[in-house]
Amino acid sequence: MMEKLSRRAEMLAAAAQRRQVQRVAARMKELLGSSAVDITDAQVAATGRDLLKRWLIDPSIRFLSSGFK
Repeated sequence: MMEKLSRRAEMLAAAAQRRQVQRVAARMKELLGSSAVDITDAQVAATGRDLLKRWLIDPSIRFLSSGFK
C-alpha cells in the first residue's frame, strides 16, 4: 500500500513539474518573441539572435532568469 502511495505521489509531483516548466516556457516565449525556447525534461533553454543584448536591456527578462539559480 505504501509503495502504491509513493508511486502516486511521484506521478503527481512529476505532472506538476511538467506543468510548471511549460508555464515558464510559455512566459519566456511571450517575453522573448522571436527567440527559440526549448524544453528538455525539466530544463528550459532559450536561443536566438541578440538574446544577451535583450537580457541586458530588459529588466523583465533578467527577473525571469533570476529564479533559475
